[in-house]
Amino acid sequence: MPIIKKALVAISDFESGTNLIKQIIDFFDDWVTEIHIINVIDSETVQHLSNFRGETIEEVENKSKTESENILKNLISIYSDSHLYITYSIETGIISESIIKTSLKEEVDFITMGTKRERIAKRLLKNHIRYVIELASIPVLLYPV
Repeated sequence: MPIIKKALVAISDFESGTNLIKQIIDFFDDWVTEIHIINVIDSETVQHLSNFRGETIEEVENKSKTESENILKNLISIYSDSHLYITYSIETGIISESIIKTSLKEEVDFITMGTKRERIAKRLLKNHIRYVIELASIPVLLYPV
């Protein structure tokens, strides 16, 4: 009998979140019964957006958190009838560090992240996905979204 698994699903938008959760359900069937979805608001992006939009960092961050909360609540409502117990968190900071910290805090068995098909090699070489893979002490699954 397989051990019950808890997955951390790192998402950037509604579409990627839906695709990742579908992938987990299709691949793991009843093995995964708990999912923690994380959406990280990148602090560097917030700073750039605040400069570009002429808004304060707090205003941009609050708008981003509201958008993230709506996305995450919609995802949970879609999968509320499934066998999954879903929780979520919204973090602000460096994406890779936030994912690793949350994986430890939530005591997950693996991390799931999405990649754009056409850019997977580029993303693996120089961004947060590479750092999560390098720093994680648990498996990291990458799915094209």
